[in-house]
Amino acid sequence: MKIKLFYIVLFTVFLGALPVIAQNKITLETGYFNPKRIGSQTSETYFDAIRIGALYEYNLKYNFALQSGLFYNIGYSNKTQKYISTDSVVYKTWSHALEIPIRVVYNQPLFKDFKIFGYAGPNIQIGIAQNQKVISNLTAPLESMTGIQSGNNNLFKNNLNLVNFQLGAGGGVQWRQFILKSGYDWGLNNLDKTKKDYIHQGQWYVSFGYQIK
Repeated sequence: MKIKLFYIVLFTVFLGALPVIAQNKITLETGYFNPKRIGSQTSETYFDAIRIGALYEYNLKYNFALQSGLFYNIGYSNKTQKYISTDSVVYKTWSHALEIPIRVVYNQPLFKDFKIFGYAGPNIQIGIAQNQKVISNLTAPLESMTGIQSGNNNLFKNNLNLVNFQLGAGGGVQWRQFILKSGYDWGLNNLDKTKKDYIHQGQWYVSFGYQIK
């Protein structure tokens, strides 16, 4: 309940700041991104995901700007872990999270209505839910040895930390009010609640935006 209240307060503050934000630039943005989670003892898990939100850009001197905003993202992973013979385990996972990027941007106009830009800075992901369905196709001895059984689990409850701190960089082009960009965020902190492994999550993405002047 406390976590849900935090999200409501965060979203309310963001909406309340819109009149001030409008004095500079707001970009409505949506796109595809491909998170990858991996650990020293954990195999790679890839998600196909989309996100939608808004960015606020505060102009500084010499073509620099500060940029931040709020995004909601949703992703899906369908992973099959194979064992000996025909044994396998299928992990189907839905992920929901909020993101708060904080970037320093450099804009370079090339000619009228067209510019290129680059940016770098942290990105903070705050997990909402990560529901996983496990389908075990293991023999009884292997299931007993691994402890893996079919069932459902919210990974944020027992397995993963809610907050994923990332550091990223990227760039793109802008023509008039239309923006196309791409970048990568590297995961910095350990997401494993149990401390038995070091799990981090990074992501590549491509986004399309429309800037409101």
